[in-house]
Amino acid sequence: MREEKKKYLSSYLLQETKINRFKNMMELNPQSADIYQKEIDSALSLREKIEKQIKAVDGDILSEVLFQKYVFGKTLENIGYTLNYSTRHIERLHIKALDKFRME
Repeated sequence: MREEKKKYLSSYLLQETKINRFKNMMELNPQSADIYQKEIDSALSLREKIEKQIKAVDGDILSEVLFQKYVFGKTLENIGYTLNYSTRHIERLHIKALDKFRME
């Protein structure tokens, strides 16, 4: 189950790539702007949903670990440095956060 959650959370950063691609496509093909805008809206909606789900974990350190990892794309080592925790402790917090994370 954790792997499914990781994959789902990892889709956050993918949405940014999609949004940029569809914006570029809109510039190249303005006649299809409506189609591309729907895709952009869908990607933005998924990102917003993921952000709300992360906040719902605890609104504190566990949520912050998930934000840093999946929204900002930081490594667990970098997160530890940022939050002034050891990498091992961040690994434990990450596991705890994933266990509390609810996919809806």
